[in-house]
Amino acid sequence: MIAFSGALNAAQWYSESSARAQSLYDDNIRLTSGKHDAVVGMVLAGAIKTGRRTETTDIQLNGEAALQKYSGEDDLDTNDFDLGIDATHRTERDEFTFNVAIKLDSTLSSEVESSGLMEARKRRIKKNFALSWTHALSERTSLKLSHSYINTRYKNRENSGLVNYTYQVIDSMLSYSLNQKTVLYSTLAYSLYKGLDLAKTKTQDLGFMVGVNHSFSEMFSAGGGVGMRYADTESRSVQNNNDTGYLLSANIKRTFEQMTIGGLFSRNVLPSGGGDLLVTDKLSVRADYRVDERRSLHLETVIYRNASTDENDKSRDRVFYSIWPKIRWRVARWWLIEGSYRYRHQRYDASGQTADSNALFLSAKYIWPAKPSAGLW
Repeated sequence: MIAFSGALNAAQWYSESSARAQSLYDDNIRLTSGKHDAVVGMVLAGAIKTGRRTETTDIQLNGEAALQKYSGEDDLDTNDFDLGIDATHRTERDEFTFNVAIKLDSTLSSEVESSGLMEARKRRIKKNFALSWTHALSERTSLKLSHSYINTRYKNRENSGLVNYTYQVIDSMLSYSLNQKTVLYSTLAYSLYKGLDLAKTKTQDLGFMVGVNHSFSEMFSAGGGVGMRYADTESRSVQNNNDTGYLLSANIKRTFEQMTIGGLFSRNVLPSGGGDLLVTDKLSVRADYRVDERRSLHLETVIYRNASTDENDKSRDRVFYSIWPKIRWRVARWWLIEGSYRYRHQRYDASGQTADSNALFLSAKYIWPAKPSAGLW
């Protein structure tokens, strides 16, 4: 903070905020293979980003709240909150970042990527802390060291299959610029997952990857990496279980006059509320098409393939995918209307159970214009 004090004297305050009202229909919001009813709902949400910025320092407060009400099934209503602080400080050769956040949400959305345990809606409390340091070793070479810690709790989780857990990662990245278009990099990461309470699981994972990113032009870029990982798992049922595998990463982005298409594929490890660390294959594709100055079309597609690092526990191994086309219309300078349809599907390997969901959304969003000022507001 002593280092920040001089720079803050010439700081500028800024604030950005928005409000959103959304109505929805979902024929299987819990994504369950059991008996279920269709629901209609209403979401009222607001978000704010405010901070103070100088040429070398940016301290930012992020906040979001969402009130969600549903009819058609019981025990779905929830109030979600997200609050965090991000800080960045830059010197001639170094950059320091710091983040602390707390998030209160529902397993209806928080478990989609990992365990898929959405049938019983439970409150999730997620606390996150992260910091990093990037140092320019030379004009072409830089080193980044970072550490992150996550503490996740579920309220009233009895008989839900959910497990409280902690997850922390220590990693490093060394990057080298061959030229203005090509960057080579290598990463080394260690993670520790602990399933708490009765689960008593512990997984240590070590991974190494090398890769390259290349800009073919201002309109086209691509990259990829490959590596290996080793995991050691201890649990109540099995004393030790070792697992090895490979890591992959690939990305591509192409921009046209009116359209942008991007794709990402990765194989990595992901913490889970199911009591284990998951090896996750993720393929995502996003397309944005600008019809004119006011209207645009968007498509978001994602596929997950999850498998536990514990070879003796296949209960969480699953396939999930979602297809989400959207249409947006800027009816006025600060008003945005969006309509969309979303299809979701998941299947568990062990049980063979499948579930499908069809949902319709219609929302209106107002964005307050950002007005930086020398004072607080």
